[in-house]
Amino acid sequence: GDNPRYADPGFDDSAWPTVTLGKPLTEQGIDTYSGFAWYRLHLQPQQLQSGYRAGNQPLQLLITSYSVGQLAAYINGSLSGGTRGMTDTPVMYQSPPFVVKLSLDGSDGTIVIAIRSWSGYGIPITHGLLEKVELGTPDDVADRLALATARHWDEQVIAGMAVAFLYLCVAVLGMILYLAQRHHSEYLWLALLCLSATATGAAEIAYGLALVPLSVFELINHWSEPIFMAVTLEFVLRFTATVNRRTYRIVQAFVFVLPLVYLVNLKELYGYLSVSTGVLFSALVCVLLFRAWRRGFREAGIMLLPFFLAATADSIDTLLRYAAYRQWIPNRFASPHFHFGPIESNMGPIIYVVFLTSLMGVILYRFVRISQEEQRSTAEIAAARSVQALLIPTQLPSNRHFMLESAYLPANGVGGDFFQVLPVNDGSMLIVVGDVSGKGLQAAMNASTLVGALRNELSHDPATILNHLNQVMLGATTGPTVNAVASFATCLCARAFPDGSLTIANAGHLSPYRDGRELDLPPGLPLGVIPGITYEAVTFQLDQGDRLIFLSDGVVEATNAHGELFGFERTQQVSHEPARYIAQTAQRFGQTDDIAVVSLYVVSRAAHRAIYQVVSAT
Repeated sequence: GDNPRYADPGFDDSAWPTVTLGKPLTEQGIDTYSGFAWYRLHLQPQQLQSGYRAGNQPLQLLITSYSVGQLAAYINGSLSGGTRGMTDTPVMYQSPPFVVKLSLDGSDGTIVIAIRSWSGYGIPITHGLLEKVELGTPDDVADRLALATARHWDEQVIAGMAVAFLYLCVAVLGMILYLAQRHHSEYLWLALLCLSATATGAAEIAYGLALVPLSVFELINHWSEPIFMAVTLEFVLRFTATVNRRTYRIVQAFVFVLPLVYLVNLKELYGYLSVSTGVLFSALVCVLLFRAWRRGFREAGIMLLPFFLAATADSIDTLLRYAAYRQWIPNRFASPHFHFGPIESNMGPIIYVVFLTSLMGVILYRFVRISQEEQRSTAEIAAARSVQALLIPTQLPSNRHFMLESAYLPANGVGGDFFQVLPVNDGSMLIVVGDVSGKGLQAAMNASTLVGALRNELSHDPATILNHLNQVMLGATTGPTVNAVASFATCLCARAFPDGSLTIANAGHLSPYRDGRELDLPPGLPLGVIPGITYEAVTFQLDQGDRLIFLSDGVVEATNAHGELFGFERTQQVSHEPARYIAQTAQRFGQTDDIAVVSLYVVSRAAHRAIYQVVSAT
């Protein structure tokens, strides 16, 4: 209770129970209470004339509170000192030891020390808020105060400061890694994760140094914990490349409900939800890492064990603290403390260090591995671009019978699109357009194999050429020097003669367009699917002024932001345009694959005469 008369040295306290400081009150027969309590002690003259008065030095009291207990000391009825929060409207701060000068103005030489203590209402007090009162000379008390202050730093500040500094360093490291590899967003979320932990650590340091009251610290803590859980979960989702995230998004949203529950003063419900959410969060992260490890993601397996240990320890620590708060277990079992030399730490900083150490090791390993893979990929792309130069001629041959133009727009890096235009001695033109399945260097190498075989081909018959290329493709994808990767290629081979006749054989490629209309070609299987297949050639008659368009599926499969395909109808509408116009139109619509277009324009008068002769004969 609280009564101003308890400070009066003449107050009769003979009926008060006596207590031993530093020992839990519940072990001394005093029930748990909340709010105010008073302590009184009578110092007799003979006690004051002991060795502490050597040299006739004044005496001082060193008063130490327990945890956030606020104290005010009265010497013979006069207020002589107190903790920061012990004001007219008390506020809970961390309470460092303080010194009170001892007054000897008692009527009979007796000094009555009265100490008023307070802790916020609703907080059950099982341990007396007055921990220790020491009497001594100024020099002696100064030494003890210095030791107590150092011990306070060792117990309340240094461990948290070290962990916060480590998290800040890792946050800076995460930002550096993200700037180096911007397409890996997990590094950004790593930095945010560590910044949230740094902010929590800074709040703990400020509270430990009595710079902010408990109410402010709890408010920060109640918001920082959900932020840390939500950001950590997002980091793990991106780190493990988890696709289905709906369940985890619900958990992320739910954790932000917890502070609102606390703010509306539903502390009982908040306690249950907080403990349950902490355990659920730890379990979800472990499940994500385990599933990623089962999928062959080695870094997730490396992180799983230390994180599982840290999560288990954190869950146990949370359960113990909640059980102590509910008075199911003694308070001394709430949070075990460990000593590293003079530095004392509870389970929290140790858990953070274990988690942080594993995190740093895995992230640095991942960064180095990805950097090496990207270097190899860059070298492969450089080699593939050299190969691509062979597949995509920069200048097309033309003669007095035909005018040719082309356009090639790669989507990214290199691919398997290719085309070749080979003049024949009789004035005809051999045109080959194809697309190898797959992406990257493997597709480009298979395409270069086909181009090499084509340039060494002795026959000029389109059907015969496709028959030979089919065997080449089968050998390229099943040979002993190639990894067993299934691959095929669509290809169209056409020979245009000066008289306007056109012979075409098709192996599953898009049909060409003649003046806006698609040529009707018989179906054919792609190259590299079935050995021994025979391709069929068909013949058409071209007129002078006709334009023939050969293209790859990158035109038809261009997709806009709404998921709509460019499609065959739009392709037909632009098929009478020059090659570059067709390619750029598909690119602006939404390029998703390499785009290759070859245009053949017939200028041969022989073609016109041939048609004229045919008509006249008819």
